[in-house]
Amino acid sequence: MRRILPVLLSAALLTGCNAAVPSAATSEAAQTPAPSETPTVTPAATPEPGLPYEEIRTPVCYDSAPARPCEGYFTMEQNGLWGLMRADGTELLPCKAASPVSQCGAAGHWIWFASLGAEKFDEYAAHLEASGDGTLCGGHGGLSNSFFYNLDAPGLDRSGADLTGLYCYRLSEQGQVIPMQEIPLADQLWDLYGDLLPVYSAHLEGGAGDPAWPGPLVESACGDGAPIKWWYISRQGYANFTPDLDQAGWFFDEALAPVETQGHWAYLDREGNLVTEAVYDPVCDTARDQTTGEVKPDAAWAAHMQNGYAVVRQGDAWGLLDDTGAEVIPCEKAGVAWEGSTLWVKEDGGWVRTEPPTA
Repeated sequence: MRRILPVLLSAALLTGCNAAVPSAATSEAAQTPAPSETPTVTPAATPEPGLPYEEIRTPVCYDSAPARPCEGYFTMEQNGLWGLMRADGTELLPCKAASPVSQCGAAGHWIWFASLGAEKFDEYAAHLEASGDGTLCGGHGGLSNSFFYNLDAPGLDRSGADLTGLYCYRLSEQGQVIPMQEIPLADQLWDLYGDLLPVYSAHLEGGAGDPAWPGPLVESACGDGAPIKWWYISRQGYANFTPDLDQAGWFFDEALAPVETQGHWAYLDREGNLVTEAVYDPVCDTARDQTTGEVKPDAAWAAHMQNGYAVVRQGDAWGLLDDTGAEVIPCEKAGVAWEGSTLWVKEDGGWVRTEPPTA
């Protein structure tokens, strides 16, 4: 890859950050010694027989809902705790956090909930900056984009997919609903998320001095009565109405997007056709306890395609999907990890780095 419901939006807000992103390591940071237990950041060959982690997962960035996958890094788990490594296997943060490492919405700001104390936190943050791998997130706030179809848009043509109904919901401390056509940099958003955007239909709520927000999803129906929940609208103004989608992910500039239907995940092509069966389980992002708001390490989303491939899972069996919907690695492996450039496969002796096969 070149470059929501209210539950998902709330998760994005809680993981935002408004701290500044370091453009380069300062001389002071460069002189800060790394914590004693922090591994070297010098890239090294994969240890033999392989990396010892129990799971390796692509981190996500919470500047959108659904969250976008990161590139160049993995979050890995050992003994129930999570850390961060470069795609080449270089460990940057040890496995000491209760949930997978992610980015808060600012590029390079890593969320690593490890109970180390302020001094150690600052040491690790300085170490990351000095190595050119970002820093640790030290605050909350931030901004997250999602899109919905506003059924209350002025002058909305209800006979088809009218682009005047496409709105961006920018979730921050206040929340902001903006018609896509009134965003000065709308073309940049189309370029970032792709020219097919996942949306759901909703009425506006709020007002009378309060910020507006999209209300609950409003279902419609196909001609045969099949329910339409999430659907896709294009930059050119046409729509793909695939029945019974409970969640829908980004296409970006890829051929397929992950969608959830009937409790499992499948992959959808740009014409709105399911090119796989809905048989896959989540492999990335994290779940959140709806009562306490606590982040849980359980994966919540299927993988978005990155450079033509996506990790897939059925139960404890992992594989790799290509952009035709074929499993170029059948779901038979103990683990598979891919972030757009580097493929790791879990064998009996640990995780080994390999090249993606072709169909």
